[in-house]
Amino acid sequence: MKHFRHLRGYTQEKLAELTDTSVTYISQLELGHHTPSFAKLEALSKALDVEPFEFYVKRQFKPLPPRVDMK
Repeated sequence: MKHFRHLRGYTQEKLAELTDTSVTYISQLELGHHTPSFAKLEALSKALDVEPFEFYVKRQFKPLPPRVDMK
């Protein structure tokens, strides 16, 4: 999810706003501490313009920088 968020140029705050969730929830999802409900999965996929299954497909993404500057 973090990869797709980064591709869209969204901060965790922006994604939380678009999906009516908290920043803490987005962070916990990205860390793998929570699994989204089907409704949240649909909202996340819509906000990030990806199909829901794409969150679960194992791929080789380029590593993201440790801190993304969203200026």
